[in-house]
Amino acid sequence: MEIRQKNSLPWSHHLAIGNMNQAHVHHQFGRNILVGTTYSPVSDTGLYRTPQPAAATALRIKAGGNAADTASGAGARSVKLWGMNANGDEITAIIATNGASASTATAVTFIRLYLVEVYESGTYGTTTAGSHVGNITIENAAGTEDWAQIQLNGFPSGTTGIGSITIPRNHVGLITSIQINPEVQANKSTDVLILKREGILQAAAPYKPIVKIQEIIGMVSNFEITFDMPMVVPELTDIGVLAKVTSGTGAISIDMEVIFLEAESYP
Repeated sequence: MEIRQKNSLPWSHHLAIGNMNQAHVHHQFGRNILVGTTYSPVSDTGLYRTPQPAAATALRIKAGGNAADTASGAGARSVKLWGMNANGDEITAIIATNGASASTATAVTFIRLYLVEVYESGTYGTTTAGSHVGNITIENAAGTEDWAQIQLNGFPSGTTGIGSITIPRNHVGLITSIQINPEVQANKSTDVLILKREGILQAAAPYKPIVKIQEIIGMVSNFEITFDMPMVVPELTDIGVLAKVTSGTGAISIDMEVIFLEAESYP
């Protein structure tokens, strides 16, 4: 029997399992079940917060959650956040849940938040028992605006669905594939805009503009594209995904594969 050497694996396999020290991949997944007739972000909450650096904020879990989602409970005991600080660096933070009360705030401050997942749970998850009991909402430390939400979605999802992402400082973003799944309804179609905004740390005008990098119009079925030549996005750039439907409301999900490549390793 032929034994395949691990070094013969495709480069994408090495990237996925962490063998490439200067790159990592984000499978950025987003969903919005209430897309209307004007463009809105493809995310669970219809939001993707993009404050300027001066407005960086600590984040916390909002009050009003389920009592079982607490640090010693049967639900989610902690959650992990991925995002970006005011310097444009990718950061993470772990927050202990606090049941129906607000949690303590993170020690680090964020200007972007593109993923939140349940980090520890009091339940061994199965197909009938999830890892959290209620929706878990992330808000700013002042308690004045929501940033993201881990939803039940019929079954505890354990993670957010935020279709947008931001390329950190000293990195290049490579978009290698996009998959879009609109809700199929009679006499209704979905339009999607994928936008970029460079220079996210700019504090005063003139600012870099928001520009379209991909547009898909009139979708009535699933759309998928794989780029033989990846779309290159420079450091400190937002990649925003917006959608609208022709009438009423509709649901849509999107999955983007984005590679964060350290700039020094990119010629």
